[in-house]
Amino acid sequence: MKNGQPRALYTLFFTEMWERFSYYGMRALLILYMTRQILYGDSQAYGIYAAYGALVYATPFIGGVIADQILGYRKAIILGAVFMAIGHFLMAIESSMFFYGALAFLIIGNGFFKPNISSMVGGLYKPDDPRRDGGFTIFYMGINLGAFMAPLACGLLGELLGWHYGFGLAGVGMVLGLIVFLKGQHKFEPTNGAPPKPELLSKPILPGINRERLIYIAAAVITPLIGLLVYNYQLMAFILTPFAVVVFIGLLIMSFSFEKIERERVWVILILAFFSITFWAFFEQAGSSITLFTANNVNREILGFVVPTSVFQSVNPFYIIVFAPIFAALWVALGKRNKEPNTTIKFALGIIQLGLGFGVFVLGASMAGPNGMVALVFLLMGYLLHTTGELCISPVGLSMVTKLSPARIVSMVMGAWFLSFAMAQHVGGIIARLTSTAQYMETGITYEPETSFIGKDQFSIRTYYVMELDGRTDTLWSEPLNVKIDVTVDQPEAIAEKPEIFFIHRNMKPGEQLEVNLRVPYLDPTGRLTEIEIEPVANYGRVQLRQDTLVYLANSQLTLEDHETAINFSDRISDEMLMKKDTILYTLRDISRPQLIDEVALVITISEEEFFAPVALKESVNFTVQRSTAIRTSFNTINVLHHFYIANGKSLGIEIVEEPANGFVNTGSMLNPFVGPTKTIHIYSNVFYYLFLVSLGVGVIVFLISPLLRRWMHGIH
Repeated sequence: MKNGQPRALYTLFFTEMWERFSYYGMRALLILYMTRQILYGDSQAYGIYAAYGALVYATPFIGGVIADQILGYRKAIILGAVFMAIGHFLMAIESSMFFYGALAFLIIGNGFFKPNISSMVGGLYKPDDPRRDGGFTIFYMGINLGAFMAPLACGLLGELLGWHYGFGLAGVGMVLGLIVFLKGQHKFEPTNGAPPKPELLSKPILPGINRERLIYIAAAVITPLIGLLVYNYQLMAFILTPFAVVVFIGLLIMSFSFEKIERERVWVILILAFFSITFWAFFEQAGSSITLFTANNVNREILGFVVPTSVFQSVNPFYIIVFAPIFAALWVALGKRNKEPNTTIKFALGIIQLGLGFGVFVLGASMAGPNGMVALVFLLMGYLLHTTGELCISPVGLSMVTKLSPARIVSMVMGAWFLSFAMAQHVGGIIARLTSTAQYMETGITYEPETSFIGKDQFSIRTYYVMELDGRTDTLWSEPLNVKIDVTVDQPEAIAEKPEIFFIHRNMKPGEQLEVNLRVPYLDPTGRLTEIEIEPVANYGRVQLRQDTLVYLANSQLTLEDHETAINFSDRISDEMLMKKDTILYTLRDISRPQLIDEVALVITISEEEFFAPVALKESVNFTVQRSTAIRTSFNTINVLHHFYIANGKSLGIEIVEEPANGFVNTGSMLNPFVGPTKTIHIYSNVFYYLFLVSLGVGVIVFLISPLLRRWMHGIH
């Protein structure tokens, strides 16, 4: 088409739309699935999410090189689509083994798909075609149309009906994208996406195996290794960072063999790729820390309905759909008047707007209500600024890479550009873990009643910890605790009662000294927002305060005389043990909201015994949950740890002793409901505040060096 966009653009538009539908459908559920269903702690979930995201953006470098040199863009896109469809359907199977296998298929598939479809878009235009930026903006709008639909469809389906339904729908979206691409092959120029040397593809490497088949086999063979790498996500720091350094140094060395203009243009790409790491590391908090911030600290109630967390993953793509045409028209209009900001200025504006978005989150946190919940408008405004920042960077960045890269290595450079996103994902995971509520996590249980079951159900659990003594280990168990469930039609006001007093248990021998920081991390993470009210009294030792630290010196002798009158939580402890227990009560009061208090009991057990088995404080506990229906899964997370006592303060695990007859029960880490949003909001707001400051600083740096980068881009000397 002479004046409008090429017809083939719209084939790539809809292919990418459905691929992004599948990707963002899975992404909307991933963190929630790990923390709610698999019951990973948020720190572990952040680590897996970051490893997955990093590999999703690292593999396009390899996929781009293979497509550039051997396979061609079209075959690479088809191979990638098939792998990703398999991955999404594997996610629909609720199993840890299939979970990591699914992520591996998605990573490998994305490596073949992502850089090459962008390269095919670039192949629709000549280098000086004025429609290029507009075409990439339209293409980018297709990406976000799929990203907008996915959380609404996959997210709602996954959270309300069942996780496997949401993941399965994402797989259907990927298959639709593959069909669109195959049906639109005739719209492309014969050379766009074709193998560079078709004869090499059919050249035998091994008997019965040519180069093309070898690529397919190698992709399948490496998939389990990628799954293991995601599982051992801690290794990413030792693999991804050296890989990225080698790639960027390699491109830098390669650039010295180019002519001056090409060399300096590659330098521009490398410099902006470095700064884009900052942008995307902060921006991708949307899928990790901002998702859990939304779940834990944002008031999501609208007209009496609590909007599922995953739905808010649609906010950013919705804004892009609205504003992408406006930005595209704006760049064209400014270009006609020779006033369009150059690429580096757009980068600076994008990073600054990203920082302002985090500033809005911090402002919302500072205005949170007494329950620690932030008004929804602050989340929406923060996302708006993130979106306008993204529109200044992402489509312009894709266009810049295809425009400035030497034609013979365009997919390789595009892969390196996506590799900067991989590093951003890795760095983003580190940042997300700064917001981790791991210090709030306890071992808990989840219960899900069978569909349409109403009535009584029950199961039994017990706690344990592993004792290590003299080079051997032994496991000490508590008595069973019977959990009784009342499944009702209506939503209960509370699944479980909040403990009135939070117990901290420590044990020591006679004559020993114990120091306890009263600002325990899981009650006061910031160490500065609460005041302590305490009048310490001890019956079996001497006690004194050193600022926030309580120092307790136990008496050197134990006798059976004046044996402590057991308080309610220790009635079941054997009287045969020679022990004394001092209970020191104190209060943590929020300075800014004095009505918010935490009552704490520090229980100190003095005994000659080395170890005590955990003790169930009750024979049974009762909970009320809502029934499951055909359109809603009743997934209930229940804290039971405070129903057990252990003298030495060890971390307890939970084991299911008797399964329920009319439901499903599982164990894992969960957020302690005693803490709640009034504490977690301080962590989120502190981290977001530093992201706000760093973004503004980086944006200013990019703005200052923009004249030099502009000269290199345009070959001005």
